[in-house]
Amino acid sequence: ELSYEQYDAAIRLADRCRSQFADVLANVDVLIAPSSPGEAPQGLHSTGDSVMNRVWTLLHPPCVTIPVATGPQGLPLGVQIVGRIGADAQTLACAHRLHQVLRDL
Repeated sequence: ELSYEQYDAAIRLADRCRSQFADVLANVDVLIAPSSPGEAPQGLHSTGDSVMNRVWTLLHPPCVTIPVATGPQGLPLGVQIVGRIGADAQTLACAHRLHQVLRDL
């Protein structure tokens, strides 16, 4: 229940954040962030809690989740590899390499 002015201000803020996101990644290839607050849910009824992805949905960078461990129920725990806006191929390459390194540990 936002007024038009509030909605418009939120859209403009999101646009400013997108334009400044490149500065956040200026000295790194990708960010590594949790993909969820816990392990994957059992079954196919849900993809889980989206709290860790909402900022990336707002900012529009490429994101790839890779499994890195298993939780108490034996289900996957993952991390997100987040790249620069428009750098999809580089983000996928970094995620692939990181997955290989972690798999071989």
